[in-house]
Amino acid sequence: MKTGPYLMEKSNLLEECMNAYKYAVEVVQKNSPLSRDLAQSCAEVCRSCADECLKLGDSRSSRTYKMCLDYAELCEELEYHMKEDPRRLRKLV
Repeated sequence: MKTGPYLMEKSNLLEECMNAYKYAVEVVQKNSPLSRDLAQSCAEVCRSCADECLKLGDSRSSRTYKMCLDYAELCEELEYHMKEDPRRLRKLV
């Protein structure tokens, strides 16, 4: 098992995903005109973090990789629900 800087880097990637999602939710809740763009950017950030996990030597079955992709899917769900009915999203989040 890898330790030290490797674990810290994985932790930083997960934190980046969490912060991107948290900020996207805050912006959506404020009904910002930037909500849709930010949800897309959030998903891109999280997918990029998942790719970085692979570069660190993780496999596609690693928990960190999957968690980054889970955050990406949450960001995409924000965008999907905004297309349906933005008022409904405010209740879901």
